[in-house]
Amino acid sequence: MKKTYLIGLLQAIGVIGYCVLIALLFNFLGKTNQEPGFLGIAAMLVVLVFSAAISGSIVFGYPAYLFFKEGKIKESLQVLLFTGVFCLIIVAIIALAYLII
Repeated sequence: MKKTYLIGLLQAIGVIGYCVLIALLFNFLGKTNQEPGFLGIAAMLVVLVFSAAISGSIVFGYPAYLFFKEGKIKESLQVLLFTGVFCLIIVAIIALAYLII
């Protein structure tokens, strides 16, 4: 149980960290006064697909390994649950900090 708790926390931190990096990239690109054009829109779609792949591998990679290779169904579901719960907690903390500041 303790191991799944820690893995869920680390995965949540990884997902939130990656999302923050992508948000910083979009914030930086949004400060330009140019229209994105065709290539800009295509690049944003590629970033979207790449982000879904990265986030999916962070969240589902280890639980899928546990489920299919190790046959540990309960542990894989616990890791998924803890990852989701920790993501929600981190987002709530960030939102509260944003409202307070």
